[in-house]
Amino acid sequence: MNSPLDPSSILQTAFGFWHSKVLLTAVEFGLFTKLGSRRLTGEELGAELQLHPRAIADFFDALVAMKFLGRDGDGAPGKYFNTPEGALFLDETSPRYIGGILIMLNARLFKFWNDLPEALRTGRPQNEVKHGQKGIFEELYADLPKLEQFMGAMTGLSRLNFEAFAEKFDFSKSQTLCDVGGATGLLCTEVAKRHSHLQCVSFDLRRSRRLRRSIIPAAGLKGRVRTAARRFLPGSAAQGGRHYDGDDPA
Repeated sequence: MNSPLDPSSILQTAFGFWHSKVLLTAVEFGLFTKLGSRRLTGEELGAELQLHPRAIADFFDALVAMKFLGRDGDGAPGKYFNTPEGALFLDETSPRYIGGILIMLNARLFKFWNDLPEALRTGRPQNEVKHGQKGIFEELYADLPKLEQFMGAMTGLSRLNFEAFAEKFDFSKSQTLCDVGGATGLLCTEVAKRHSHLQCVSFDLRRSRRLRRSIIPAAGLKGRVRTAARRFLPGSAAQGGRHYDGDDPA
């Protein structure tokens, strides 16, 4: 006997944006970072996040239902706390924080995906270009806050892959590593932490060097990981070593 057809997967997918928007908003507010290792009532946490009282219970309890927060007790006296996953990956003070990509999803990509029907009908881009702005990388590198947001997103998206690469790849026959398009220098940082014999260089555009210089020394790797500025994309790429802008210890 055939089992009856079930529409639950259809409905779950259709309403999926509810779940993602709750999580993305929580990360944007810095909820997991503010909570840290504490246990706070809804009123206490809501006050720190400057939320309207009407929003507090539903917002926090939705995060509990999705297992991003825990709750001890019911009603107003109940206290919220970070789950182990939330503490490790969504608290900005954690070395394994991945929230940067979630912040960019909320700030940029969520609204762009709302225009998917237009993209499919017209074939035209629906990102910054649609609104008369420059291409994505030109726009990002012209605006330091946007660049910082993008670099934070790439860090969050890449961290676990870079950790795995640094652990598994055999660097025993190598003395140097050069990461072209190194962004914040995270790949060089993760490799250098695990392989003390390596000297690393993180290459990217000059505009991003300041971001690398703030991250690499914090990892205790000054002198082993250097930064360098170079243009390498088609149309502005270095040819035969030209356009090299020098390098500095991080």
